[in-house]
Amino acid sequence: MSKENYDFSDLDAILAEFRGGETVEPPKETAPHTPAPRQPSATTELLDSPFTFDEQPAPAEKQVSVYTSSQEEPAPVDELSEAPTIRFDPATLEAAPPQDEKPAGRFGRRRESPAPQSPAEDAAESAKKPRRPGRKAKAEKPEKPKAEKPPRVYKKVRIPWILRALMSLVFMVFALGVIAWTGLNVHPASGTLSFSSADAKLRLSDKLDVYVNNAASDALGDLTYIKKIYTLQESDTVSPVPNPNGFGRTNDPAEVQAVIQKASLLLDGQRMTFDVSADFVPDEPILYYFDDTILVVAWKEYIEQRCCTFAEVKIAHGSQLRRKLAEDSYSSSVQLYASDMAEASNAVVAMNGDFYAFRDLGITAYQRKLYRNNPAQVDSCFFTASGDMLFSRAGELMGEGEAEAFIQANDVVFAVAFGPILVDNGELQYCAGYPIGEVNTEYSRSCIAMTDDLHYLLMTINHTPDARPRATINELARIIYSKNVRKAYTLDGGQTAEIIMMGGPINHVDFGEERAVSDIIYFATAIPEEVRS
Repeated sequence: MSKENYDFSDLDAILAEFRGGETVEPPKETAPHTPAPRQPSATTELLDSPFTFDEQPAPAEKQVSVYTSSQEEPAPVDELSEAPTIRFDPATLEAAPPQDEKPAGRFGRRRESPAPQSPAEDAAESAKKPRRPGRKAKAEKPEKPKAEKPPRVYKKVRIPWILRALMSLVFMVFALGVIAWTGLNVHPASGTLSFSSADAKLRLSDKLDVYVNNAASDALGDLTYIKKIYTLQESDTVSPVPNPNGFGRTNDPAEVQAVIQKASLLLDGQRMTFDVSADFVPDEPILYYFDDTILVVAWKEYIEQRCCTFAEVKIAHGSQLRRKLAEDSYSSSVQLYASDMAEASNAVVAMNGDFYAFRDLGITAYQRKLYRNNPAQVDSCFFTASGDMLFSRAGELMGEGEAEAFIQANDVVFAVAFGPILVDNGELQYCAGYPIGEVNTEYSRSCIAMTDDLHYLLMTINHTPDARPRATINELARIIYSKNVRKAYTLDGGQTAEIIMMGGPINHVDFGEERAVSDIIYFATAIPEEVRS
């Protein structure tokens, strides 16, 4: 009988053929029992099947074990005798049930377990045996080697580099903020002057804003333009040197208008007071300076027959509005010319202050320290770290500690005391009488005004060689108000009323000679010399 003619549907015929024609009748079913262990015959061999159960599965109810022996046929086995070990011969059969299963066969016989083997042999043999689907592995059975699974493919989500840069900046800023908060005493409650408090020129939030802005400017420089913010230390008595190429002098208002157009980013939509149609004083040049942090335009024009000298200033940051004292010390006995102090501090443009050493009235503060508190008779003007101008009127802030509390609460850097207030919140102020300044007499006058945020207008009205009139306080107020300012305050007048730019006074000083003073207010560039282009 050939392999091709096998028909596994008639297992009795197949077994009979192997036994030489003898047909084995199945014994009667009896109660199951466990036969005694039997040592395998030396002549029997365990042969592996070349087939898998996926190709030829055997139904559980028809499973049969087959053995072959090269010497003798096994004797009939009754139900109490040992069950013979049935082997598989690949020479005669193509497939057989797996040996790790022990179902009851067609003849009621149970397959004997093989002779005890070493654990290593058990593990090796178990690894070779196929596992029937659906059958649970025994807990004590060694684990079969698992086929390697293909590596899981993870879809990488790419975050735009701009977002990654911004996220890094946020964490960096947070860390720096914590360090700065613990290391800096931004505004000491005492308001006393010290280098630690003077160097803390900005609120922490302002510092973080500046840092984030400049970091973003560096990170995105190749993609878009983000203007950098430069600031000055309050304790510095010398500011950066202005760029010599930024200065200009012309008699053509159109040239100045072109400079103003270049400063559009700095102006940020604000309108200039300078007007090309103004009644300019003949043969008097228009001066200007421009870099990324400051724009200054200075000119002279006739208003109500008076010779008015103006300097319009737009700065990028409040720290560029500064005050300088003679010898950088309050109550110094030394007095200096305003032009000398302007040059020593590298001012782009400057004007006289309140000449605090000449009188003892009002509220005076310098680098956040309150030095004089006598507010009963005169108005005071406070300049904040953000560049704002705040006023207190005569008789206000007289309570104990009120002035210091006001300075701390409003982030005041310095305060001057002269007055009176000329314009407040866009409204013209009228002065009937004032203890200083001879307000109702025509004198040379000076004042400082704000037209918008970080946008200022300096003005003097002086005696001129052609005997043009000077001004009373109310005339001064009316003229500065005509320039659409929202705040204006009077500074010391007479011979000390002057505006300094490009090395000296640009207005006509009384008696033709400067008078030594104790202080100036000035504006500086914030761009360090080493980084300017």
